[in-house]
Amino acid sequence: MKTTELLITIFYVMLCIGIGIWASKKVSSSTDDYWVAGRKVGTFANSWAMMAALGSGGSILGVNGLAYTAGVPYVFAMYAGAVVGFPFASILVAEHLRDLKVRTIPEYLNIRYNNKALSIIVPIIIMIAMEVYIVAQLKAAGITATYLLGIPYHYAVIITAIIFTLYVSIGGMWAITLTDVIQGILMFAVVMLLSLVVVTKFGGAHTLISQATTSAPHFGQIKDMSFISYAGAFVVWLIAGCTVPHLVMRVFTSRDAYSAKLSLNYSMILYALLTFVGVLAIASAGQVVFPGLKDADTVFLKVMEHFLPNALIRGIAVSAVLAAVMSTTDALILAVTSAAANDIYKKHIKSDATEKEVVRLSLVITWIAGLLAIYFALNPPKLLTMLYTAAVGLLGSSLLAPILMGIWWKRATPKAALMSCVSGGVSYCYLLWFTKMPPLSQVLVSVPISFFVLIIASYFTEATETEIMLRVEKTHLTGKES
Repeated sequence: MKTTELLITIFYVMLCIGIGIWASKKVSSSTDDYWVAGRKVGTFANSWAMMAALGSGGSILGVNGLAYTAGVPYVFAMYAGAVVGFPFASILVAEHLRDLKVRTIPEYLNIRYNNKALSIIVPIIIMIAMEVYIVAQLKAAGITATYLLGIPYHYAVIITAIIFTLYVSIGGMWAITLTDVIQGILMFAVVMLLSLVVVTKFGGAHTLISQATTSAPHFGQIKDMSFISYAGAFVVWLIAGCTVPHLVMRVFTSRDAYSAKLSLNYSMILYALLTFVGVLAIASAGQVVFPGLKDADTVFLKVMEHFLPNALIRGIAVSAVLAAVMSTTDALILAVTSAAANDIYKKHIKSDATEKEVVRLSLVITWIAGLLAIYFALNPPKLLTMLYTAAVGLLGSSLLAPILMGIWWKRATPKAALMSCVSGGVSYCYLLWFTKMPPLSQVLVSVPISFFVLIIASYFTEATETEIMLRVEKTHLTGKES
């Protein structure tokens, strides 16, 4: 076991737990503090926290592994969608959702449509999709700890899950926000440092990329995957900013709507740099120095160990990868918890539950979600990015049409929103499991189906109550909730 790296990692982990304990004093009795950090997070903190939530262990390990396997053009098609998607979300949803003062996506849909079946189905979809996402992050933590610290994979998964579940359960969104700011800065700095070292060692970016494409011609080519798969990869992440709960929840934490919009755009600039520079430097170096890897998700770790031999720097780098994992997974866990405690228990099981009761239940559900994630992460599939992107596709297929049309089309009705959500989700799952469509292309069919069903059904079903529409429309006119 590598002592220096382990000690640095332990210090970092204890810091995160300490922040969670400190934050617990702020959230012990307030659901607003627990779910959305009291809506007091400023632009600087939210920008880094949002970038950290998106720049996950999958984005650091998985994006380089996917580039190593499928080539740079495919990865850039996918992550270009995210870069475009966040400004897209800032224009279409951020201001409206923030001004309605909701705490979760299901809470917004309940205000807009007031449909009981929809308010039950949506939290269930979120819980399923987010658990899949969490499994991908735990795999990233496991292979990192195994490769760089010498800890057995199963132990690494269990320990990592317990750590982030602990500080999320006691500190809620305040703990997540404070740790994510540190984690975002740390992962950004390490990826940029490693990229700079790699490019310098190869004598420049052009030389590095030329050697990579010579060693592995597919690395720079559009090959083996059809155009429809590239388009699907782009669309999945284009719609993520509007539908993925752990990202949208960051909008709810902003101190005001203007800050929410700025945070979305600043975080995308940081994320674009992280992905673009990292892939061109790190995945390229992997093709040259480590051709023929059996597990492509380890390419970042191998390049890091090869080019950063100093134990102190490598220990910080290990912490950066774990930071990437925890900065996403803590928000994912909170999304699962909020769906269960706030959107199902409080809404449908015990409507008179006090805020203290809901917070206490949230602690229990957080641990249940964490333990389930451990169970499934002990035998995960390969290619992290493809795993969690499939979960994002389910969310987009189910939720994009009800969210966007609910904001921008008065005619959208409650029953139409329900049918849209179900048809989008079912068609996506059917195409994913029972057809041989190119990877990630399923959303190109399921998302249009969802929009089509909502539009057509809205003309044949009962309109939304006038009182609800007046409340929603007022945010368009004044920027404030009635």
